[in-house]
Amino acid sequence: MKRTIILLIFMAVCLFTSCKNEANTNSENLLVSKEEIPEKRTANLEGKIAINLEKSVVKWKGSMLFSFGNHFGTVDFKAGSLEFENNEIKDGSFVVDMNTIVNTDGDYSEDLVNHLKNEDFFDVEKFPESKLEFISFEKVNDNRLKIDANLSIKDVTKLVTLYNVDYFPEERRLSTKFKIDRTEFGINYNSKGFAKVKDYAISDAVELEVEVYFDN
Repeated sequence: MKRTIILLIFMAVCLFTSCKNEANTNSENLLVSKEEIPEKRTANLEGKIAINLEKSVVKWKGSMLFSFGNHFGTVDFKAGSLEFENNEIKDGSFVVDMNTIVNTDGDYSEDLVNHLKNEDFFDVEKFPESKLEFISFEKVNDNRLKIDANLSIKDVTKLVTLYNVDYFPEERRLSTKFKIDRTEFGINYNSKGFAKVKDYAISDAVELEVEVYFDN
């Protein structure tokens, strides 16, 4: 009988010690896990904030109308800022340096870039800047806006609607994709109505993808 009681006491002590060690191990793991979780950056956006010119970029893409050929590349911002009130965007304006046009679809083509810069396309010697200015805002959800803006290219200003503007205040980032009709800005080279050979026609639509980072 004594042996049975001693055995039961020994088993109870072992079980208690095992549970205690397991609890300590779990507590230590929980502590490590908490320490490894990066601190979430909180948004505190107020007033006028300049964009980060080194990180922000405009990506462009143009394609043939009746074939599968296309070209794409980038163009850099020259200046830009966003106006905030309680972390919400209230205004914004941007200037793009048209002299920074490059193609990134393969080997760099100086001939292509020079053609994009001459009077057939953007005539950057005469019109070195393009501009985008926000006009009105509609909140779609917490991280998406619909924005109307004035886009100026070659001194022609047109209203464009940016239907999906993704806005991440904690990341200080804004991005959107949209298309423009280049003929509305007087860029008619080999467009559908001007191409002498159908197979050489270039699509009137130019795809733009904008990625804006702003400092704080």
